[in-house]
This record gives sequence, C-alpha cells and structure tokens, in this order.
Amino acid sequence: MKKNNTPNVWQGWRIISYVLLAVLLVAEGLLFFQIWNLKMLPMKYFIPILVAVLLIDVPLVIAMFPRTGKWQKPEGNKKKVIAYVLSVIIAAGCLLGWRAVVKGEQTVDAITREPVVTSQVGVYVMATDPAAKLEDTKNYTFAYTEFRDAENTKQAVEGIEKILGKKITLKKYENFNDLAQALYTGQAKAMILNVAYAGLYDDNDQFSDFREKTKQIYTYDVKKVEKPTTVPSSAAATKPTVKPKSVKETPFIMYLSGSDTRSSTLTDSVSRSDVNILAVVHPETKQILLVNTPRDYYIENPAYGVMDKLTHCGLDGMENSMEALSNLYGYSIDYNAQINFTGFETLIDAIGGVNIVSDYDDGVFLSEGDNYMDGELALKFARERYSYADGDNARGRHQMQVITAVVEKMSSGSMITNYNDIMDSLQGMFTTSIPSDTLRELIKMQLDDMASWNVKSYAVTGYGGMDSTIAGVASVMYPNEESVEQASKLIKMVLDGKQLSDKDVQPLDSNG
Repeated sequence: MKKNNTPNVWQGWRIISYVLLAVLLVAEGLLFFQIWNLKMLPMKYFIPILVAVLLIDVPLVIAMFPRTGKWQKPEGNKKKVIAYVLSVIIAAGCLLGWRAVVKGEQTVDAITREPVVTSQVGVYVMATDPAAKLEDTKNYTFAYTEFRDAENTKQAVEGIEKILGKKITLKKYENFNDLAQALYTGQAKAMILNVAYAGLYDDNDQFSDFREKTKQIYTYDVKKVEKPTTVPSSAAATKPTVKPKSVKETPFIMYLSGSDTRSSTLTDSVSRSDVNILAVVHPETKQILLVNTPRDYYIENPAYGVMDKLTHCGLDGMENSMEALSNLYGYSIDYNAQINFTGFETLIDAIGGVNIVSDYDDGVFLSEGDNYMDGELALKFARERYSYADGDNARGRHQMQVITAVVEKMSSGSMITNYNDIMDSLQGMFTTSIPSDTLRELIKMQLDDMASWNVKSYAVTGYGGMDSTIAGVASVMYPNEESVEQASKLIKMVLDGKQLSDKDVQPLDSNG
C-alpha cells in the first residue's frame, strides 16, 4: 500500500515545485527585463541585484527539488514548504517591483509626450443678455477679430455654424479693444474670442470689468499636437568653451512656464505665462542656475513685433515666450516645460516636505534660519505677492526657492524612498519637451552618483510704469539693463562649466 502511494505523492510535490519555480522565474524575468528596458538603473546596482537574486534562487531550487530519497522525509517536506513560502514572497516582491518600474516608464512617457494643446475659443455676451446658451444667439451679430488667433477663430465659427445650422452674421474688428467696445456698446450682441485672450482685459483699465460685465455661454475647443521645439536666439549666443561629449556633460537651458491657477493638474491650454524661469543646467558640474523674469517685464513680443508684457507672450504658445527670453538674454533655449505650482503641493508632500533657509524674518512666511514647509504651506508661499512690497518679484523669488528646495530634497535620496508617490505627482504637475531617452539618462546619472546639486537663483529687476501693450495701456516693468546683463553673464558661466557662488548671484539695485 505504501509502495503504491509513493508515485502519487512524488508527482504532487513535483507539480507544486515546478509551478512555483515557473512563477518565480517569470516574476524575476519581468522585473529585470523591465529595469533593463527602462535604462534608468546604473549597472553598478543592476548587476549586484541580479546576482543576489540568483544566489537566493539556488538554495530555493535545491530545497524544492531534493534528491529522490528525501521527498518522503518529514524534514524534507518542511524545507520544501519553507522554500515555497519564500518563493511566493520573492515572486510577489518582484511583481510589485515590476509594477513600480512600469509606473516609472509611464511617468517618463507622460511628462515627455508631445502635448495636445487646447485653445478654447469662447462666445461672450453681456451679463444682462437673456441668452444662456449658444442656440439663443441664432440671430445675433457676432464680433470677431483676426488681429491674432485667426485660424482658431475660423474653426470656432465653423463649429458654431454647424451647431446653429446656419451661416451667422459676422462683424470684423481691428483689435481686442475695438472688439470689446463693440460688445459693450451693442454694435454686436455676441463676441468670439480665445478664452486666453479674454484675460488681457484684466490688464486694461478701460475693460478691467470685462469678467463682471460679460458672460461666456459657449466654448469651442481647438486641439493640436505641439512638437518639441528648440528656439534659437536671434542674438549672437556664446557657446560653451568645451564641446560636450555626452548627455552627462551637455549643459542645457530649459524654460519653465506655468500658471498660478488653482487647477490640480496641467490642462495643456494656451494661457498667459505667469511663471517665467530659465533653468540653466550643467549635469557634469552639478550646477543649476534659476533665472526669474517678472511677468510684467516690458520686452519685445515676437508674435507681434511690438513691445509688450512678457506674460502676454504665452498667449501665442511657449515657443513665443522662449523666443522672447532668448532674445532678452542672448542664449538658445533647448527645452521647455510646463509646470503646475498647485501640483507642487502633492510632490512636496510626497518627498516629506521641504526646508527653506532664510537669513531674515519677512514677517509673513519666513523666520531667520530653517523653515520647514509641507505642500500646502509651500504652495501658499510660492503664490503670495500682495503681502510683499516687491510683489511679483517676491513671488518669483519664492518660486525659485521652492524649486531649489525640491531639487535638494530629491537629490538627497527621497526620489528612491518615496518613489511611487513622486511618480504619481509628477504626471499631473510637469510636462517637458526633453526627449524621453535624454531624461532617462539624466535620471540614471543621478541614481548613479546621488550627488548634490549647487542650485543658485537670480532674478532680474526693473521699475514700474504704464505703457502700450497688446491689451492696451497697462502697468509694466521696465528692465534694469544691468541686471539683464548680469543674468546673461551668469548663464555663460554655467554653460562654461563654472561653479557659482552666493556672491555671484547677489541682486543688483532694482532702481532703473
């Protein structure tokens, strides 16, 4: 009887062993293939981890497949059970690791994707108008302009006519002011205008009440894929003195653009550029320079060829803002990124908060010394401008301080210990035109040496006044040319591989 049962028991153990071994090998294979395919983990980590896993597998296999005579012995069965439990634990860990690596790859792909940018064209009527929806405007005269955004306006008109089932009556105006005036005076009962351009009236004393006096009853979305763009400088840019040999040694300039809206995710919509920071990065020297340009800086708007506020340049896309800043400082801008400071709240909480070091007490957020901030407090700090005498200059300075603190925290090891939370937050906070392969290589470089970065910030200054813009006469900031020249010098220093000191980035007198 005992002799007849032996083959059945033998086959049962063998089946369990083979199944669990197959599961273990598949899980390990998935993990290591994904890590290898992602190309972000340095070989000095990859090989030891692979060897360690294989060394653990050897005793497990021996325990799962003992010599034939030991299959029936109780101590052999105990070893097999222990091996089974360990193999299940290791397989589960590998699958969790595989999922984490997949998430990393998805995050890299998400933030380096070619963005689908949405231009929203609105139909506006006076707030007192009885029309509540587009169908109510069937017999209205629509005011429009081809001053800017003519193609999107044309598509919106076609969409409106399709919905209304008829050709609409159109009346063309020369500029944004005439357009609003036509609506205010009743020359036209409806107005067609890109929603982003409607924000220009906030800066115009004549129509500063536009939001209160009008209402938007329809929105037409125009979507297009924007290719990553490098904007060359029209000025003579000085090249780095040493020709870079690889991604790790290649300095680059990235334009950080963003809005101070309260949206928790990026919308990829065209809007005014309330955040205008150039990040000058030298991977080999671990030097980052953040150059802030105030939103009201009065410079040439490349889309119009006229002097305008920097924030208005964003209405014609990030490339337009990049060209404006490239012309201002005299250097090519290699990449752009859209940053959502509201999304910073999630990221900062994911890395365990940040520390802002201050050498003074500002009476609002900062005390002398270390100032710990969680995501909510850091966001308030980065957004506030009305409590400070220098307004937008203070806000730009604070945003650079928050970015600096995040870079320092993530380069200290928080990127590894808080990996999943960081990956989740980045997908809603940040998109960039940096190619995914380049971004992976930069991340791999950071994981390889875990070196700290020398992050310095500099803000150009100016003095206030009133002048003509595409939105009409509005408050502007005239550049302090000395501060602009100093910013250009600092950019050159970083591109040439030099380290910056606190003395180098000391602010100049803001008086013009």
